[in-house]
Amino acid sequence: MLGWEYPPMVNGGLGIACYGLSQALAGKTDLSFIVPKSTTSPKNMHLIGLNEKQHAAHEVENESIAYSKLIKMHQLDVELDPYQQLPLPKKEKEQKSQGGIYSKKKKSKAPARAIPLPPPSSSPFTFDIKDLYGNDLLKNTTVYTELVIAETKDMDFDIIHCHDWMTIPAGIELKKRTGKPLVVQIHSLEYDRSGPESNGLIFQIEKWGMEEADYVVPVSNYTGRIAFSRYGVNPKKLFTIRNGMENILPYKKEKPFKDPLVVFVGRMTQQKAPLQFIEIAQRVLKKKPNTRFVMAGTGNLLPETVESGAHHKTGDRIHFTGQLNREQLFDLMAMADVYCMPSMSEPFGLTALEAVQFKVPCVISAQSGMYELLKGALFADHWNTGAFAEHIVSLLSNQKLRSKCVTQATKDIEESTWEHAADRAMALYDKILN
Repeated sequence: MLGWEYPPMVNGGLGIACYGLSQALAGKTDLSFIVPKSTTSPKNMHLIGLNEKQHAAHEVENESIAYSKLIKMHQLDVELDPYQQLPLPKKEKEQKSQGGIYSKKKKSKAPARAIPLPPPSSSPFTFDIKDLYGNDLLKNTTVYTELVIAETKDMDFDIIHCHDWMTIPAGIELKKRTGKPLVVQIHSLEYDRSGPESNGLIFQIEKWGMEEADYVVPVSNYTGRIAFSRYGVNPKKLFTIRNGMENILPYKKEKPFKDPLVVFVGRMTQQKAPLQFIEIAQRVLKKKPNTRFVMAGTGNLLPETVESGAHHKTGDRIHFTGQLNREQLFDLMAMADVYCMPSMSEPFGLTALEAVQFKVPCVISAQSGMYELLKGALFADHWNTGAFAEHIVSLLSNQKLRSKCVTQATKDIEESTWEHAADRAMALYDKILN
């Protein structure tokens, strides 16, 4: 299994999902999990942190890793985050068949057909948390690919299972060299982050990976439909495995105020629609002026979101917490009266499952994996801020509706366990091998 995050190296839901699934799988199969950096040593699985290895680039066979499906390689003079919209490069660079991936080349009349590895290095490979999603992300995924090949050279395995686009090049290269079947699990797509117009480098890597995969594993049928309609994936290759959830012992925490509280949890990016949440809050306040709102998270839209709240003169009604750790997040859920997730496109929505465990009623975007799971939630199209506000006002005003939603949602998530997800994965493995 190939991953990019593993606790405590966690940037978002990817690391949590990889941890939950791998821990459940470890009791059912012999599992090796390769990640860029690891500081833990689980007893029931072989977790390989490449930072602990002394591989150098020259140890890998001198064979070009040809990303033949990718026509262009861009130099990006910006910070990258794999879970927000990839900005357009300031300057486009055509990549020829020689030199490192950041080499500056004059534009060629013919498109490049391959992207080789960076020049060999004799220094050991290391990662800090800031390196995972810094401005060398594309270079890091290439180095990761190189070191995965070195690490697995003498390893015996039956299936390659990779998570999200950062590990796709490594998974494809490993399949090319070993002939082993490839499973690509999709936790989030560039379509989710950038919308219908997405067609940049990350989109192309995702498309390439799903084309090369023997099976594509979306975390919801919603994401599976996007893989089919936007990426052209053969529907026969789709095999949905929904995420499980961490079992939480719910509790209640007294709020520092008496007002009802509506919470938003997520990255402040286009995908998560924080600006829509500000508009939703404005509409709710017209009918429930004593309501308070908390927005937990950070991202490129945070300044604009704060400015939008100030523009609408809601500084005393909307509170911004920045990034929260798990304990702080649970305390917030323990105080919440309504959880709101207005995402433009949400493959799954793990925080909604956490809210349900805290007995908090949910108002969620219909453009999400939760739409097919939570019958006990109230839904609205992500652009319909009026409908979101009406749902929130109803839940704050109607105790019977609140109780009904919480009771039903609690039943809905009974099978949302990592054991169930692991059983689905094992069924897929058996299907591939038999």
